[in-house]
Amino acid sequence: MWDRAWTRSRNSEPRFRPRIGRDFDLEEVHVIDARTRGFLSRFIAIGAGGAVAITGGYGLASGNYLAVEVVWAVAGPMCGAMITHYFGSAGKDIP
Repeated sequence: MWDRAWTRSRNSEPRFRPRIGRDFDLEEVHVIDARTRGFLSRFIAIGAGGAVAITGGYGLASGNYLAVEVVWAVAGPMCGAMITHYFGSAGKDIP
């Protein structure tokens, strides 16, 4: 009983091996990944734009723009990261 566990721990073979069924097509993984990234980028952009618009409307109505500053301090870096990712010069040959 003790010998089997000890020899199994010294063996380089993993204890649990993941198995992939025939229904799971590995060639579609990049499509799922691209759709997920697209969904997340749209969600962040629409959410940030909506939050800035709502707080901007509140600022116009009340005359206090502190809420816009706070929302933009959170949403600005996320929007900037998406813009530089999609429209940045990484991977482009610019002389």
